[in-house]
Formats: sequence, structure tokens, C-alpha cells
Amino acid sequence: MTTPTTEPTPETASTDPLLVIMCPGFEEMEFTAPVDILRRLGIPVTTAGLQSRNVEGAHGITMRADMLLVDVDTACFSGVILPGGPASWTLRDTPAVLKIVREMNAAGKPVAAICAAPLALEAAGVIKGRRVTCYPSVQADLASATVCQEPTCTDGNIITGKGPCAAAEFGFALGCYLGKTEEVARLRREMCRD
Repeated sequence: MTTPTTEPTPETASTDPLLVIMCPGFEEMEFTAPVDILRRLGIPVTTAGLQSRNVEGAHGITMRADMLLVDVDTACFSGVILPGGPASWTLRDTPAVLKIVREMNAAGKPVAAICAAPLALEAAGVIKGRRVTCYPSVQADLASATVCQEPTCTDGNIITGKGPCAAAEFGFALGCYLGKTEEVARLRREMCRD
């Protein structure tokens, strides 16, 4: 379940897609589950590869991104999602990713990260004083935030997930944040999540 600590302000009126950044070594479950859920909810999603459009995940599954990150104009997107896995450290160390995270956050758009990917949110300076969840091994690296133990955590426009097994809940949390609470409840039933 999502644990809101502040009342979210969803971007329900936006028809711009959410941006999902794909980096080599991304955790496949943390990419596919949220993207699938969001699209089932009618929320547009565009994927962008960091280095190329064909991106290999942590477990050898290669997926094709819609575009390259270098071609992203943040004004054309309603928020950003960072799948985790071994890719998290590359996300954290890539200035272009941190710039996108800062711009989305400054505009009040949803900034979402799962597993170890909140490392990039810490590096971007957008989670100071916020509640987040993350993969247990990186908790100490999120020094500016308060780490909770729930599968997902929503604090304002910051939405985080704990790890691969929370990938579906992370997608549902994003759907709820974006004003699709009733649709999420229906989809949970259809997917046998309740």
C-alpha cells in the first residue's frame, strides 16, 4: 500500500507522457510492471535509452526504448520514472539524468524511483527531508531523507518503491498519484492483486 505523508497534488490534467529512463543494467521487473500498469490505466509512457535505444537489463533481457535520452525535452513530459537494479549507480552518476530529475521536481511533476534508483534522487538533491523507501542495501546512502520500510512511499511528488517485488505496487502508487484511484482499484481486481 502507498504511504502518503503529504497530500499529493496529481497532474491529472496533463496529457503529456511520463518519461521512463532506461539504462544498461536496469531491473527488468521494475521497468515492465510499472509501465504495463500505467498503460493499462491509460496513462501515456515514453521510454528513453541512456546510451542507445536497445538497452540490456540486469538479467540479459534487451528492450527497445522509444527514444534516446539526449533527445528528451523535459517540458514535453509530465514526470520521470527511474527503474533500479545495477543501473542505479549509472543513473546517480549521469549529469543529464540528475538535470531531468531536478527540472521535473522544480516543476512539481512526479519524480519516481524504485529499488536503488533513489540514489539518483539523493544525488539530485530532491529528497532532503522527504520520506522514501528503497532497496535495503542503499538506505544509508540516502542521508538527506527519512527511509521508511513500506513497499511504496509517496511524499508529495516523490514516489518510491522498495524493490522488484514492489514493482506492481509502485505502478499502482503512480496511478493513484495521477488521479486514477478508482481505475487502480478495478485493475487490482482484474490482475488478482486483492
